[in-house]
Amino acid sequence: MRVLHPFRRVAAVLAVCAALAMGVVGLVASQSQPARAAEAGTFTITPDSGSLSDPQPFAGSIELPAACPADVLDPLTFDSVLNLSVVKEGSAPRLALWGITDAAPYHGPTSTVSLAAADNPGMEVRNLSDYITGDGTYELRVDCVDQYSYLPPDSYGLPSHYWTQKITVSGDTWVVGEGAATTSVALDSGGASRFEPDQEIKLTATITPAEATGTVTFLEGETPLGSGPVTVSGGKAALTTSTLPEGRHELTARFTSANAGQWASSQSTPIPVTVAKPTVEIQDENGKRLTGTPGPELQRGQTVKVLVRGCEAGTSYSMALSNRDESFPGATADANGVVTWNSLTVPDDMVAGTSSWNFSPACNYLTGETASQATFTVAEPSDSPSDNPSDKPTDEPTDGPTDEPTADPTGDSAGTSGGGSTSGGDSGGGSTSGGSSTSGGASPSGGLASTGSQIALFSGVGAVVLTAAGIAFVRYGRRNGLLSFGEPRS
Repeated sequence: MRVLHPFRRVAAVLAVCAALAMGVVGLVASQSQPARAAEAGTFTITPDSGSLSDPQPFAGSIELPAACPADVLDPLTFDSVLNLSVVKEGSAPRLALWGITDAAPYHGPTSTVSLAAADNPGMEVRNLSDYITGDGTYELRVDCVDQYSYLPPDSYGLPSHYWTQKITVSGDTWVVGEGAATTSVALDSGGASRFEPDQEIKLTATITPAEATGTVTFLEGETPLGSGPVTVSGGKAALTTSTLPEGRHELTARFTSANAGQWASSQSTPIPVTVAKPTVEIQDENGKRLTGTPGPELQRGQTVKVLVRGCEAGTSYSMALSNRDESFPGATADANGVVTWNSLTVPDDMVAGTSSWNFSPACNYLTGETASQATFTVAEPSDSPSDNPSDKPTDEPTDGPTDEPTADPTGDSAGTSGGGSTSGGDSGGGSTSGGSSTSGGASPSGGLASTGSQIALFSGVGAVVLTAAGIAFVRYGRRNGLLSFGEPRS
């Protein structure tokens, strides 16, 4: 039997013990859980609201409700540096302020710490624009960290804790607390989207819910309109402005809550507004703009001036009148794209109704509309018959009496039926307008003579008809016999 050298036996025993020790360490490591930080209370941040677009969204100061851990992992300590983080639900914490050192060390039961950059040399302000991406509730955390790597104790396997605070984010604003009611803003410009230069534009912002209090700032992009924010009253805020220059504009209304813990701030969607002169304009000879719907009313023979904007500079344009054969001179657009016809005359025989001067090619102005005609209307001629007569009837005859008959009599030339005279007679008293005159009574041309002639005519026709009927009846009786009776009874 071979016996090991004493030195070799000792070495073998030590190797076995080392292997067993490593196995125990591995087993313990595999079964142990990593240290985790625990919530230790709520800290206070002042001011209790701010803007996420500020260079340092979380500024002011914080107050810690307790001391930092007294643990020491030589040479590390965890009581002289703080970190401020933001936590979004379902995501890992994101650092907001890294390396806060004001008022260190934090041994007392409470500590008030400034967050100003001037009070914290070397502190870094981290960008959160890609982390805080929507409205809702977020968490702020304050951790005590070591003085070298700015890591909390749990990063080294030591017990760790943090202080917390809830904030509500709405748009660009954050406020301490959670559950602030959401709001919305609707902006309108009176139902119109096109205005002329210097024309007043009334903007109205409607806040929902109407109970929300605060102010509204009207904006073009990020440029405020008016003299400043407008106080909300009854859920509405209004601004009237006439300072927008010519061109297209995108306007918004931004609501800032007076109580960010109760009502969240919000902003409207942009609305388009265009400020521009009319695409087509008709002026009188004095340069006064003529208006109307669907176009100004023009008179026959009236001469006007037509301007068209939004045309291509240097391009020639033709002009014609709808449904007419008249020719009109062409015109060329100037450097500003304006085409001008200085003298266009409405034909004297123009038909009443709606018509237009049609130019070609079409023009496109700021509003995006395509224009190819200048519309106008023509009224009915002034000498057209009227439905209401202008003169009233009179009881007096318009012609004086005359001693001479106005026409030859149509009946008896002797005038015996009129009392023996065409101008007087026994019943007329010698007057041309009475008795048996030619204009009244029983004159040859009067109504009674006409009626008598008609009666005589009908009577004669009736007699002829009756006579013919009698002759026909007699002849029929002779040829065919009349009705007969039977033999008399005995």
